[in-house]
Amino acid sequence: MENAKYVLEVLEFITEKQRTPARSGKIKHIGYMKGKFKTKEDAISYYDKHNPHMRSLNAHNTYISDWDPNTKLIYIVRDDYLINATIDCFSIDDNNKWLK
Repeated sequence: MENAKYVLEVLEFITEKQRTPARSGKIKHIGYMKGKFKTKEDAISYYDKHNPHMRSLNAHNTYISDWDPNTKLIYIVRDDYLINATIDCFSIDDNNKWLK
């Protein structure tokens, strides 16, 4: 997929109960989603479509989602620097495709 401009980074929110000395941060990087987006708006639209129980990914104008209370995951729209994507899309059929 050439000329991809944006990807979704996936992070895990670590609750206070889950924190230990070895796991002291509040957020852990999980990976990058396999789908690619031509615009930031396409990435927002894709996230919003698959997460109707959540506020829009860009509700705070930061391109960062709230953490999902069910999965504890956070999504951030990132520039694509040909990053090795390892996280399946919300629908596996969307992997390695241009998404909206």
